[in-house]
Amino acid sequence: MQTFLVGYIATNLLVSKSVPTTAIVYGSLLGFATVPLVGMLGDRFGRRPVYLAMTALTIVLAVPMMATIAAGHTVALSVAMVVGLNIGVLGLFSLESVTMAEMFGSRNRFTQLAVAKEIGGVLATAIGPVLAATLTAVTGHWWPIAAMLIAYSLITFAAAYFSPETRGRDLVRLEDAV
Repeated sequence: MQTFLVGYIATNLLVSKSVPTTAIVYGSLLGFATVPLVGMLGDRFGRRPVYLAMTALTIVLAVPMMATIAAGHTVALSVAMVVGLNIGVLGLFSLESVTMAEMFGSRNRFTQLAVAKEIGGVLATAIGPVLAATLTAVTGHWWPIAAMLIAYSLITFAAAYFSPETRGRDLVRLEDAV
């Protein structure tokens, strides 16, 4: 999403690409606090509840965030990007990393984790920007991007909802994998 937004902001909104690039840098710097904080919340309350809450928050914020970005005001646009990056990307990443490792037994954890991450990566990071650019070109509007964020987040929410809680699993025991 970040890669697409830099191009969208520069091309469609005619805002200097240094604005979204700087927002990504600031968002990434804030991520140094977000990732361990969300990780601690996952350790305390469980992976699933925190993952579900952050995914729901991403769904709720998708339309206001994209409307704020599309307004083109550099400060508001930057804040929206920083918030979106820390909630919808880095916060979820901090939980995803540990949850996926805890999902699989020690005998074949790396293989299963690699397959899951690569399939998800192709579907989200390879297809996502192309789909967003196509939808934006066809409609000339920001709402398809918000709709994509909501759709991807609904898929994530459903996957987290139906997944078991993994907190407290012994990563050495084969029997303790899903």
